Amino acid sequence: MYSFRGILRGAAFCAALVWLGGMPHEAYAQKNSPDIPVVSNVVAIENARIVQGPARVLQSGTVVFRDGVITAVGRRVDVPYDAHVIDGDSLTVYAGFIDALSHTGIPEPRNQGQPESVPDRSNPPFDRAGITPEASARTALDPDHGDLEKLRNVGFTTIMVAPRGRMLPGQATMALSAGTNSSEMILQGMQPMFFQFTGAQGVYPGTPMAIMSKFRQLYREADRRMRLEAMYAEDPSGLARPPYDAVHEAFFPVVAGDRHVLVWTDEVLEIHRAMTLQEELGFSMILTGLEGGIDTVDKVAGSGLPVALTLDLPDQPRFAAKLKADSLQHILDSYDDETRTATFRDVEAEKENLEARQLWSRSRYVGMAALYENAGIPFAFTTMGVSAGDVHGNLREMIEAGLSREAALAALTVNAAALFGASDRMGSIDTGKMANLIVTDGDVFDEDTSIKMVFVAGQMHEPSNTSLGNRSRDRAEASTSNQ
Repeated sequence: MYSFRGILRGAAFCAALVWLGGMPHEAYAQKNSPDIPVVSNVVAIENARIVQGPARVLQSGTVVFRDGVITAVGRRVDVPYDAHVIDGDSLTVYAGFIDALSHTGIPEPRNQGQPESVPDRSNPPFDRAGITPEASARTALDPDHGDLEKLRNVGFTTIMVAPRGRMLPGQATMALSAGTNSSEMILQGMQPMFFQFTGAQGVYPGTPMAIMSKFRQLYREADRRMRLEAMYAEDPSGLARPPYDAVHEAFFPVVAGDRHVLVWTDEVLEIHRAMTLQEELGFSMILTGLEGGIDTVDKVAGSGLPVALTLDLPDQPRFAAKLKADSLQHILDSYDDETRTATFRDVEAEKENLEARQLWSRSRYVGMAALYENAGIPFAFTTMGVSAGDVHGNLREMIEAGLSREAALAALTVNAAALFGASDRMGSIDTGKMANLIVTDGDVFDEDTSIKMVFVAGQMHEPSNTSLGNRSRDRAEASTSNQ
């Protein structure tokens, strides 16, 4: 279906013909010498359908990239004589997907046993309380982490990686989904502070209200320390030197408005709590997760806050795995929130209504992205807590529930790039942007489509399992058949 053709115009390159799929990374950077032929680092995908961005499609065009940067894209493009050419006939090229929040690439912490006791549980050390905002995902990222490949295989080339932990685990960072070392993978740019409503174990702050109180305290203490340091810097005469504190220092750019707070929420009360903190303190916030976001659409729309919706969906009830769409709709239509069991003889009716409620509740989650689109709220997507194999099946369910394909693609590309101030580097297929690309044999949201190649900063990767079929549905059906 696809082939590679080296274009050689000159005897100097005859010995340099290399099939791109087998070419090592070092070949791109190979030096010219009398004994070693020059190997090209230019790639051209010809005669392909190119989806430059939502509603921007070239039915037949060429994209050229050199040193990991797109140098030309269009219907009529001059292909450099030294380019490695991919025949794109029957293939489609998309911009690489951007994950707005994930722990992918961050190893699970070791020794997660019983936490150590402390003399004063109401005032534990910061690290024991899960408060380490000075830490960074940059130092924890493992380039050999297996989940990076899984996410890359389904089209994600860039990830906003957050450290693992509790209330304030540290600063997130944008990273490529492939590289030989973490320095090669990490991208310069936004490093938001990651915050979540996960309490400390056995010490303060352990409840949502305590977490809110602690965040307020840290923010206001950092504000005071910033003022003291400014006074000392202006005229230190007669003033004691302000003590250094890494936790409060990490809050300085948040207080100054130079650093976003990336907040993860997984239920409706957490959304309200996060927005209350933001309204009260005035920091820049990116709201992510929003599993209960269907009940806060108007509030989120009115706030103007940037958001990233979860790609996670509740498991479909096993009884529904083999039912046809019209049967599922009949069950949904029969749901009555007021149904009550009068006697033990009505148990079957209550069971049926409970099953209908399960489907109804799940359908609300599935339709949430479409609701946000209809409300005019731009959003990205986060894979936090989602298996890579479920991503495309969940996306298709969201599309079937009313989300447009254009909005789905925007959430995975241009919206996510804009969310993190990276629109000048990624999110679409345009000259000057990074060569983060997905090459498929059909529409990326179709069940029978396969991903053939993923380019990360111009480096090609071939997924071992290219099918984007509904793996979550396959598992549900398998589970039902085994009962």
